[in-house]
Amino acid sequence: MLSSPRWRLIAALVVLIALGVAACGTDAEETAEGATTTSTTAAVSQSSTTTTEAVEPETTTTTEPETPIDPLVGLRDDLTDILTTWQDENGSPAVSLSVRLPGEEPINIASGVTDLVTEEPVTTDDYFRIGSITKPMTAAVVLQLVDEGLVELDAPVRTYLPEWLDGYQYADEITIRQLMDHTNGLKEYALDPVFYAFSGDRLDTPIEPEEVIDWLASQEPLFAPGEEYSYETGGFLSLGRVIEAVTGNSAAAEMRTRIFEPAGAANIYLTPEEFPPEMTVNGYGRGLMYLAATAIIGRQDTEQLRIDDESVAAMFSLPQELLQSAGWTGGGNEAQMESVSAIVTAMFDGTILNDDLIEQMTTPVLDVNYGLGISVDDLDGVTVYSHGGGVPGFRSQAGYLPDHDISYAVSSNLIPLPEGADVGELQRQIVPTLVAAIDQSASAG
Repeated sequence: MLSSPRWRLIAALVVLIALGVAACGTDAEETAEGATTTSTTAAVSQSSTTTTEAVEPETTTTTEPETPIDPLVGLRDDLTDILTTWQDENGSPAVSLSVRLPGEEPINIASGVTDLVTEEPVTTDDYFRIGSITKPMTAAVVLQLVDEGLVELDAPVRTYLPEWLDGYQYADEITIRQLMDHTNGLKEYALDPVFYAFSGDRLDTPIEPEEVIDWLASQEPLFAPGEEYSYETGGFLSLGRVIEAVTGNSAAAEMRTRIFEPAGAANIYLTPEEFPPEMTVNGYGRGLMYLAATAIIGRQDTEQLRIDDESVAAMFSLPQELLQSAGWTGGGNEAQMESVSAIVTAMFDGTILNDDLIEQMTTPVLDVNYGLGISVDDLDGVTVYSHGGGVPGFRSQAGYLPDHDISYAVSSNLIPLPEGADVGELQRQIVPTLVAAIDQSASAG
């Protein structure tokens, strides 16, 4: 059975979905997820003035020095150039970016079209699927519960979910911390062809977290808990159930009251419990994702869409029920980028988490760069807390620079992005540009 063409295609899909519903942090992880644009406030440049004294026989001219132009004035143009050049290189139909600097209005930029057929221009009011950028938000909720004494990081998961992973070898040993830092030894369901064979025939039916957890319970562990690191998503679905068990509320409600509202982020929604008021921009798949969206599910490519002379599949041509439920607290948020950048700032500036919790969250585990739901990287001497996200049709990245109090969030609607033009490359261009602008502004001030 597993040698049939359908199964070979399923295996191909799984490789690509590794970019998708789960395995999307920073590049380091991959190698070891208002319509009006607002720019920063410009300083006014004053021209020279001439004053004539009537009582003097001679005319005297007084020239006031020019006020230095704030380097932040040109930042929006610099970011737009970076974004559009990057977009040209990878062919993404749309991209949206939000940047927040201390004491400034957010810089929001959108480029491209929401749909290749309608060619409707994208705006910063449009929604994107941000995938695994959901993980640090889930982790922040759990850390708040730890601070309140409702959850213990090193307590077994079964303390809160007694029937969790029934029959699994290490079910009694895996802790809350190990779910958050990916040292639990669970398989990544987004990488397994058997799991996608199970779910691929029911694209029009939502999948429940318990279905994923039950599937994980039937699998062999990758290693004993705490011994190694392996990025996966089922642990974060389990954390969603822990949140619900100890609060008595839905994970979506807790995330909104604990994370979204304190951050002032009104335009973000945790599917499938809640949805944006309008659909996200259309997502597109190329390469193996194109094959998965056509041949693997027996659909003909009637649209014949192409990007850079390559066939692409529109995700909105597929049923959305499975796509919008498989990620949940591990990758289900849909948002405007301005809300995402607001949340990223609030998570690390003391609004959502205190200093002790931030320190725990950003302390890497073992010999990797991942802490409790967040990556900690050094980009040419700049510390960055970040997480990527990828789901069918979308690739995203968000980050925070703790030494500069800067956050950014960006999402594109094409996956996989070509090698060398992924969101990691965009991050490597954005970070030094932001740091240079704010350092120059501080010097000029």
